[in-house]
Amino acid sequence: MGKSSGVGIAILGLLIGIGGLGLGAYSYFTFSGQIADLNKQMDDISVKETWYAENLTDWSPSAVNTNESIPNLTINFQVNEGESVYLSFVTRAIIYGYSGQSYIRFTFRIDGVILDAPYTIAGGLSIDETFLYIPVALQYSADTLAAGNHTVSVVALKGYTLNFIRQSSLLVQTYVT
Repeated sequence: MGKSSGVGIAILGLLIGIGGLGLGAYSYFTFSGQIADLNKQMDDISVKETWYAENLTDWSPSAVNTNESIPNLTINFQVNEGESVYLSFVTRAIIYGYSGQSYIRFTFRIDGVILDAPYTIAGGLSIDETFLYIPVALQYSADTLAAGNHTVSVVALKGYTLNFIRQSSLLVQTYVT
């Protein structure tokens, strides 16, 4: 190899370095204001109260296509004037293979009303595996709850007899912005 191949690699390295520097400068000048605004918004959030419940045992709704509250995941909480509410539910779903629909659907029930949204579904149609472990997370934030006492629970609806969940938790926080 001659001297010219080393010069070509050096020029290519310089071009890549200059391109990276240009991209970094563009990102800094374009997005730095947005990042600063996001940091300010996060600094303005103040958590007021936190409630937590868990069910570490395996559980399955007793009937197919029926909404049932998950045991031990009901929380009574209080919202003060001007506060918003954040809900977070986490579990693991064990979904068995089936030629039809095999799933569990999760949503929140607030003050006896099952929410249409948000919801999440673990599972699907025609699962080829014997069973699947599916991590599940469901979150909700609301600033529309009136000041006072409220109750939240997690509702599950299964679409196949054998499906169940394991190690579930529910977190409720009130906060102000």
